Amino acid sequence: MTQTDDHREKAERFRAMHHDGGMLVLPNAWDHASAALIADAGHRAIATTSVGYALTRGRPDGQNLSRAENIAFASELAACAPVPVTADLEAGYGDTPEAVAATVKAAIAGGLSGCNIEDVSPGSGALMDYDLAVTRIQAGAQAARRADMPFVLNARTDPFLVGFSDPEACFAEAVRRANAFLEAGAGCVYVPGVVDPGLLGRLVKAIDGPFNAHAIGGVGALSLDEYRDLGVRRLSLGGSLMMSALAHVRDTLAAIGRGDLGYAAGAMRNGEMNALMEPWQKGLD
Repeated sequence: MTQTDDHREKAERFRAMHHDGGMLVLPNAWDHASAALIADAGHRAIATTSVGYALTRGRPDGQNLSRAENIAFASELAACAPVPVTADLEAGYGDTPEAVAATVKAAIAGGLSGCNIEDVSPGSGALMDYDLAVTRIQAGAQAARRADMPFVLNARTDPFLVGFSDPEACFAEAVRRANAFLEAGAGCVYVPGVVDPGLLGRLVKAIDGPFNAHAIGGVGALSLDEYRDLGVRRLSLGGSLMMSALAHVRDTLAAIGRGDLGYAAGAMRNGEMNALMEPWQKGLD
C-alpha cells in the first residue's frame, strides 16, 4: 500500500470503530514511547492528549502550542503507529470556521484519522456562541469531505466543565449542541465532565449519534462494562494516564528523599523498550 492507501485504510477502520457494536477505548499518548506502549497493549487506536504533549514541551494546557506543533507531533505518531491516530486539537486554533477548516485540512494532510475540536474559547474560558460553534464544526466536516477522507471529527462540548449553569441546564445545552454538531457533520460527540451513570445514560439516549465519554479513573470509578452497558461508543482517558505516571514520579521522588530506593523493582528494562521502539524509528526515518 502507498502511504495514502495506508492512511485511507486506517481512517476507514477508525470510522468503523464508532459503529461496529463494540466500545472504542482510547488511551491518550503524550510521546512516542507512550504511544508505542498503547499499540503494544493491543488497543485499536491511539489518541493524543493536548495537556500531555504541552507538558512535554514545557507549556501548560490551554492551546499554548500552535496548530503546526500539535499536528506535527500527532503526524509523527501516525507515520509510525500500526493503528489509527486521532489528535486532540483543542479549540481548532482560531475562533472562526475558516480556522477549524484549516486545522482539519492540516490534520488530514498529516495522516491523522480523526481529531477533537472543542467549543470553549481559550481566551474567555466560556462556551462559544452556539451558532458559531455549529458553523465551525460544519466547516471542519466540509473540509474533510473535500479531502475525500473518512475522517472522524469528534465535536466536544463543555457545558459541564465550564459550569454553564445548573446540571439540568448543562444537560439541555450539551444535548442541543451535540445533536447540532452531528447534523453539521461530526462523526462523534464528546461531553466530558460527567461521571454520574444516570446522567451519562440520559445523554446517550438524548444524543442522536456516537457518544464519547471521558473516563475518570480512581476509587469508585465506573468499569468498562458499565460504560458499555450505558451505550457509550467511545471512551477517552484524556490526560489521566500521563497524570497517573507523573504522580508515580512525584511519589517516588518523595520516597527517595526518605531514603527508599526500591522504586525500580518493576521497571521496564532499556532493551525491552528499545525493541519496542525499533519499528517506530523506521516510521520516522
